[in-house]
Amino acid sequence: MLLNHRSHTATADRDTWRTDPRIAAGLFEILRPCHIDGCASSENHLLPEYFTQQDNCLQLDWMAEAGKRGVTPALYANPPFSKEDTRAAITHNGMANFFGKARAEAERGMYSQWLFRARPGENWFPWFLASRIWFIVGRIGFVDPTTGRIDNDQTENHAVAEFIPGEFPFMASGLPLNRDDIIAAGSKVIDSRKFPVMTMRYEQLTTS
Repeated sequence: MLLNHRSHTATADRDTWRTDPRIAAGLFEILRPCHIDGCASSENHLLPEYFTQQDNCLQLDWMAEAGKRGVTPALYANPPFSKEDTRAAITHNGMANFFGKARAEAERGMYSQWLFRARPGENWFPWFLASRIWFIVGRIGFVDPTTGRIDNDQTENHAVAEFIPGEFPFMASGLPLNRDDIIAAGSKVIDSRKFPVMTMRYEQLTTS
């Protein structure tokens, strides 16, 4: 999910921008496949197993959930970018909270992969938490929640953070990952139907 600070999108929709299925499929092919969509809904999940806003991934035991669902402990997330709601009785958002949770889960054996805004100067940026950080070369599009179409006119760059069990943070970050390579790899995966839900989501985008 994406929040664009320059967006004219209605406030209620700003945290519901969706991942282009080709991007997720490409990341799974180039980096590592995931089996739980960590920040999703019944309308936009890219994997058969997913956590909704009501489930609240910050409060769940990811390893236990993977075990109950019978899937490899690997989570993908395109998290809501809204600032932490400090008034909430139960923590449910905030990039620092997501990355802190991902680090803790990695130390318990859970791999996770995060697509997020590349703002390396922010305090929440996971320099000291992620195992690897990849900066996407070229801006990627997201699915507009109001039109259901991929919006390629994004004004922000993006990065991918991997939290890998047994691989602790290191400062060899800033590794490049080319957008066109991700999309090319993802398109092949979509065509192969290796991840059926992602193929279905992409077909919905291109045929509706």
